[in-house]
Amino acid sequence: MSPTRLRQAVGNWRHWWDLAEVAFAGWLLVVLFGGPVNVGRLTGLESMTPALQFVANWGFQAALASVFVGFALLHLRQESGSTD
Repeated sequence: MSPTRLRQAVGNWRHWWDLAEVAFAGWLLVVLFGGPVNVGRLTGLESMTPALQFVANWGFQAALASVFVGFALLHLRQESGSTD
């Protein structure tokens, strides 16, 4: 992947908003099911998987960080006057 395409992909505010939505939805599902231990019991997994533990611990923070990065990139796009 060329540096220009990489910069366009990483620098697009919509990608960061999508990441925020997915991270928040994953965190919210874990919380609504009663935490990673209960999700493990509901899914038939006896132990808490590393993925569930990661989502429970860092999903909300990742969503907030992605929203802030998305806002910053949207602001830069509006200041430069470019259109997506």
